[in-house]
Amino acid sequence: MAYYLFDTNHCIYLMNGWNNQEDKVTIQERNVVKTFNRKKDDVVYMSEASIGELLYGIERSQRKECNQKRLEVLLLAVPEIPITRNVWEIYGQTKAELSKIGKIIPDIDLLIASTAKCHDMILVANDKHMKNLPDSFVWENWSKQNKKPGRSG
Repeated sequence: MAYYLFDTNHCIYLMNGWNNQEDKVTIQERNVVKTFNRKKDDVVYMSEASIGELLYGIERSQRKECNQKRLEVLLLAVPEIPITRNVWEIYGQTKAELSKIGKIIPDIDLLIASTAKCHDMILVANDKHMKNLPDSFVWENWSKQNKKPGRSG
């Protein structure tokens, strides 16, 4: 059994890919739904930080009520992981380490990645800047067809 933590983009891919007509689903959304459905013995979570990003997106949406319902369904399938003091410690250490070598990851993405590392989970993200993470972070991208398990981008 493996434990995964979805970055916000994968939460969106899953919400958009579920129960949509085939011609209205992107390849990324299709790939994430297919992979998610194959992971029957594994557990997928999301960070509280992703909920904040999703709520922000809902507030900016023209279909607030529809998207709020979609988020509620997502939360039933993908439970949230809280951001704890240990997560913040990993975040602070990693941000300092990255800044020393001139690499940047947006704060919210680093917070989500730190949540995955704190809980020994595989981060699932589609962000090029995740390549800047130290090797101690493990991540995958389910939105790509030819993904490799472990550390990939």
